[in-house]
Amino acid sequence: MTLKLKNIKNFIRFVKKKEITKVKIKNYETSIIINKIKREYYTYNTSKFYDSSEINSYYNNLKNKEPLKKSLLSNNLINKCVPKTKEKIEKPAFYSMIVSPMVGNFYRSPAPNERSFIEKNDIVKPKQTVCIIEAMKLMNEIEAEVNGEIVEILVNDGDVVDCGQALMKVKIKKDLNYC
Repeated sequence: MTLKLKNIKNFIRFVKKKEITKVKIKNYETSIIINKIKREYYTYNTSKFYDSSEINSYYNNLKNKEPLKKSLLSNNLINKCVPKTKEKIEKPAFYSMIVSPMVGNFYRSPAPNERSFIEKNDIVKPKQTVCIIEAMKLMNEIEAEVNGEIVEILVNDGDVVDCGQALMKVKIKKDLNYC
């Protein structure tokens, strides 16, 4: 028996029509396996969960009522929900982090007895030195990348820092003018 494409197609049509779920045909070096997946369909009756007359009456009542906006204004609900305040709402603040580019010791000043490069609440601008990281006896100056205000210094003077560790939090200021 030789398997021809026409015979295979006819056989597949035959299997589709019947309740057969799996067929295996083997002929010398050729074998065909047909698996038919039986799908189950379920029907749901939603009428037992919802009474359509109740739904229709609800929507009819909505149509007959005055518009929602008028009812809210007449009941003064809007004024009760939204508190009146004279305070200005602050614009959202955007922050940037100054991170360590290497492993080393963190120093806030150029030398032990000298003044720190920056303090908390100081204004910084791009390319301004904010600290030093000592790595392998080399002093590496770390610079600010944005205009802003130093909000928080996250590392103590002399601490060992890792690469990528946050050193300072900067509140970005876009309206700073430097002459």
